[in-house]
Amino acid sequence: MSPQRPSQRTPLQTLAALCGIELTCRDGMGQQWQVSPETLRALLESMRISVETDKEIRHSLTMLRHHHRTKLVKEAIVFWDDEPRWTWELTIPSPSEDLDRVQISLRLINEQGETLSLPPLSGKNLSPLHERWIAKPRCMRVILPFPWRLSIGYYRLQVAVEQPRCTTTAHAWVLVAPRRCFQMAEPVRSWGITLQLYSLRSTQNWGIGDFRDLQAVAAWADRKMGAAMVGVNPLHALAPGIISPYSPSSRLFYNPLYLHVEDIEEFASSPSLARKIRSAQFRRHLAALRDSELVSYEAVSAVKWPLFESLYKTFRRRHLARQTARAKRFQRFVKQQGIPLQQFAVFEALREHFKGIPWMEWPSEYRTPTAPAVAQFFSSHQDRVQFHEYLQWQCSLQLSKLGRRVANMPYGIYQDLAVAIHPQGADAWMFQHQLATGVTVGAPPDFFNRGGQNWGLQPLLPHQLRATGYELLRETFRHVMQHGRLLRIDHAMGLFRLFWIPQGATGLDGAYVRYPARELLAVLAIESVRHQVTVIGEDLGTVTPVIRRRLRDAGLLSYRLLMFEKTARHRFKRPRAFPVQALVSVTTHDLPTLRGFWVGRDIEVKERAGLYPSREQAEQDRGYRQHDRQALLAALRREGLLPPQVSHHDEIFANWSLALCLAIYRYLARTPCRIVAIPLEDLLGELDTPNLPGAHPTHYPVWRRKLSRTLEDWQADPMLRKFAAAIHEERTRYALWSAPMAERPA
Repeated sequence: MSPQRPSQRTPLQTLAALCGIELTCRDGMGQQWQVSPETLRALLESMRISVETDKEIRHSLTMLRHHHRTKLVKEAIVFWDDEPRWTWELTIPSPSEDLDRVQISLRLINEQGETLSLPPLSGKNLSPLHERWIAKPRCMRVILPFPWRLSIGYYRLQVAVEQPRCTTTAHAWVLVAPRRCFQMAEPVRSWGITLQLYSLRSTQNWGIGDFRDLQAVAAWADRKMGAAMVGVNPLHALAPGIISPYSPSSRLFYNPLYLHVEDIEEFASSPSLARKIRSAQFRRHLAALRDSELVSYEAVSAVKWPLFESLYKTFRRRHLARQTARAKRFQRFVKQQGIPLQQFAVFEALREHFKGIPWMEWPSEYRTPTAPAVAQFFSSHQDRVQFHEYLQWQCSLQLSKLGRRVANMPYGIYQDLAVAIHPQGADAWMFQHQLATGVTVGAPPDFFNRGGQNWGLQPLLPHQLRATGYELLRETFRHVMQHGRLLRIDHAMGLFRLFWIPQGATGLDGAYVRYPARELLAVLAIESVRHQVTVIGEDLGTVTPVIRRRLRDAGLLSYRLLMFEKTARHRFKRPRAFPVQALVSVTTHDLPTLRGFWVGRDIEVKERAGLYPSREQAEQDRGYRQHDRQALLAALRREGLLPPQVSHHDEIFANWSLALCLAIYRYLARTPCRIVAIPLEDLLGELDTPNLPGAHPTHYPVWRRKLSRTLEDWQADPMLRKFAAAIHEERTRYALWSAPMAERPA
């Protein structure tokens, strides 16, 4: 499909394009289509733009064009710290070409609230680097040298243009950023383990993997396996009734269910709780939770929550009432977290007060966090609000302890950041003016999901992000960078564009909406360098080569999966063809495990769940899978890695084994990629994947499945240590002689 010329567009299409909506869409199978007028209207309405009638469309278009032409300065200005000269653009309203009577005043405010100002500049002394006149309305646009040289950070620029008849004012956010995110110099080539925290079985947890389990895994991975990092699913606070770690209530706070109750300090001074936990009845209950095949979030919550409340009461009685040193540490934490923590805790208390119903259905006076009724609720329910603040403090303490335990690992804990938030959650209530309404985020169709995906998440409004100086994004990055040295951004294409789907529609009916990538990358680079955190951008799916290149230039590691790294002839790429600046793995949480891939488990489950439009489609995928298995064994044979027990004659029917798993990960270990990530599910030979996109919970237990073996069992398995030794040998043996080829655009 050839692109439509601007002169051929309808007013609706022109308005949509000005608002960042792409008018055509290409899916993961290479099919391209034009976005329907119905979708364009729905997306524009979600941006709070009037498009109900043709007259409203034309009026909105006129107003938007006028705004773009006449605004004094852009809402956000990015300066890279290595640029020798900084310039900025100013639009001067002027009824004539005589600028002698124009004066320009500039003030700059830094993050500490300190103000820098200059004497007023006369229009005749501007010395612009470039200027041009714009008609209707008449104004002059000039490019000027920026008058300050600033350190990395965020600044507020205030501009006033004084003329004889009027004074025009505006403000802009100035972002001074490093050009690239932080990257460690060493190790050049490392490897690590990734896991779903909730899925861990242990003799210590209470039916769900917790922070103590994560400490145990990290210590084992460091001391016994020689791993450089342990990757974990998003730890975000979850929306009511939602269990997917990628559907957060808030990306600023944690899920308290991951707390290990007995590691909370107040437990040691609560003998009655200790007796309760040691009782035969309670131990039988815990044993049932631990032994269950699936995580029962409801049952775990029912056990943990009353104990959290008892521990908080102990804290109030023993510390807050006496203003002990521990009480003062808690109060410092609350003060440092500021308004976001208070509003989050108020939201949690209100959710309990209204029996868990979505906040959009609360009485109207409670639907905005700054409403008087909410302030009154806070005053009358301070104990309950403080309880939720206490839980977040405990999460921070246990994660800080984890951070100290992994201090010797090169990367330590790698955290994961969900792409967006759940519309029923705390962030959606707290920051509702920054969010689009009536739409959700998803993905267009691809070979794994023929109907596309609707993730049910609420996207941020690009223009509101700018207007607030990216404050929400800044706080989000700071939060997830606190306790690790590696951050994975899920669906990193969201820094450039997101696939918006109108409410009630499917992944076949959406469109891409562009985001200000230069500014978002600047914010990410500032926080990455400040926190010394390396960033991985998950760049799978319909990511264009231009986006992938810009992510690489911004210093993000690419996220490569062996399943997708094939040549034009459908052969798996040789190890040396992979890029250096990347993390590589075989699979991820949304795809089959390696064993499941090998035996076609995912096809079987998807067919049973009704995710194929026809039986023929399932059979076609089985044919593709047979080809992939054959191609993978051929790739292993080329590298001399084919296990001896696999026959050259019936290789398609080779049985799954740990030896075959090791051969495939040794293949990846030979790549020049900076990090090889091995999912714990593959190490343990798990058959089923954590998540099956599009599956109804009655057809597949998404985000509930536990690992088949306990932590204590597999940590003592000598075969896993041999596996790690072989990976370490491959990583250290193969030098970066393949780097020049690997760094070619892939």
